[in-house]
Amino acid sequence: MRNQLLERPVAVQHNIRDLRLAAGLSQQSAAERFDLSLRVWQSKESAKNPGQLSQGEYELLLLLAGQHPYFALVSQQKK
Repeated sequence: MRNQLLERPVAVQHNIRDLRLAAGLSQQSAAERFDLSLRVWQSKESAKNPGQLSQGEYELLLLLAGQHPYFALVSQQKK
């Protein structure tokens, strides 16, 4: 039986700036994390005409911000 949480994607919203701030990322560091130019990242946060993150990008940003409804990141303990 497949995990039902994996079958229910989170709806992508336009709260990219709020999530980035909650994750403690600057625009530059967010752009680098998602392999985008700073200008492209800024366009995704634009209030006038926001771009949209892909499903995977949005869910990663939710995880980094600690706001994913189904999953959480857990730090690995160094051995």
